[in-house]
Amino acid sequence: MNKQAGATLMEVLITVLILAVGLLGLSATQVMSLKNANNSHNRYLAGLAAQEMADRIRANPKARASYNNYDTASDGSETEPGCGATCVAQDKYEWKQVIEANLPSGQGEIDVNGDQVTLTVTWKEQHTGKDRGTSAAVPEEFSYQLVVEL
Repeated sequence: MNKQAGATLMEVLITVLILAVGLLGLSATQVMSLKNANNSHNRYLAGLAAQEMADRIRANPKARASYNNYDTASDGSETEPGCGATCVAQDKYEWKQVIEANLPSGQGEIDVNGDQVTLTVTWKEQHTGKDRGTSAAVPEEFSYQLVVEL
């Protein structure tokens, strides 16, 4: 008589269980990788938006002071202003549109102090690390700051 009846079936079931746990771990790693790639893309877009606005200010030195104390959060303009004598209003409008369209809860600020311009872009994203002290379900605010001498 064979005393090991059903042993092969148990081995197969245990192997399938181990494989399933491994695949779950692999899929969790893939999800984390996609979140990190998205967050990295947001950082890239924030830097690109700040650099673009710095170039616009650099190209318009006579109106530099007109960019001071600008905050996209407090700018309620919804219509395109057009490019007047200095294009400052158009630059601000386009910058606001880029930030709001590309970054989740995106906002931008400009501070001009003489020849120094500080551009700050803030946005919210889901944090993927586990040691940040907040729940993964609560978005964290991130910011990118560019300081340029013109």
